[in-house]
Amino acid sequence: MLQWGVIGVGLAGRARTRALHEDPRSEVRYGMRGDPASVGLRRVDDLGELLRHVDAVAICSPDSSHPQLVRRALSAGKHVLVEFPLAGSAEVGRDLLRLASDLGRVLHVEHIELLGSASRYLREAAAGQALRGGTVRFTTGPRKGTYGVAHANVARLHRLVDAVGLPDAVRLIERGPRHLRAALRYPQGEVELDFRQDADLSRHTWLRLDLGDRVLEQHDQEVRHDGVAVALPPAGPLFVQDQLVATARILDGAAPYIDEARILAVLGLADALVRASPDGGWANWSPPAEPPPDEDEASAEN
Repeated sequence: MLQWGVIGVGLAGRARTRALHEDPRSEVRYGMRGDPASVGLRRVDDLGELLRHVDAVAICSPDSSHPQLVRRALSAGKHVLVEFPLAGSAEVGRDLLRLASDLGRVLHVEHIELLGSASRYLREAAAGQALRGGTVRFTTGPRKGTYGVAHANVARLHRLVDAVGLPDAVRLIERGPRHLRAALRYPQGEVELDFRQDADLSRHTWLRLDLGDRVLEQHDQEVRHDGVAVALPPAGPLFVQDQLVATARILDGAAPYIDEARILAVLGLADALVRASPDGGWANWSPPAEPPPDEDEASAEN
């Protein structure tokens, strides 16, 4: 039975705690930061003390705290589950994944947006189709502790990349502390991005993909194929699905549902959007290199 602690018991931390309670091979008793008592956890205020009690930690605190907490937990010999984004750059993300590999620990990055029925349908319906154009828009209220709008929206970027792959260039149209407008270039078309955070905005996702012989749209959890609503099968609790995969990775050596290359590539895409200059035209970019295999693994392969 894996003993877990949760760091950051807010909205995501409470959802994670409930998922841990649904995992038959996990037990969670300790929480740090936020309101652990609201989900029946014993409050621990010192990270070192928390790490002494557990085998693994779920990091659900604000984005900018992730790298430091991940590094500290891995260095203490603990497995780590972290909510997206792993880090504020692909370079830092690669270092953390390398550290987990070196220490023989699992570093599992949550991306439940890829587990839902809508994403599954888009992925399957877009397979083999040429992308002619599209739009991804997302609005939400303000978030604390983010790295900026690009990295706060890696979930939306993952959703797009999961369906149609990575673009070859980016173009920044407008960027501010709470908004980002940009375009991504594909071989046969462009996808427009419009991400906004503000106090008077509610949480909504819009996605449209104009493909070779079909148009796919998503508005929140509703999907339309050529304008016709699709009856999606129930996906089940996404945090529970994610949790069961994380536990299977730790206890059974199971594969993740999103690999390290994709995690780093999308962080690299967000980095490219940050580096781009408004009205600077198209800027080519390439995904960052994956963490190299450690020497023991390389020797074994040879």
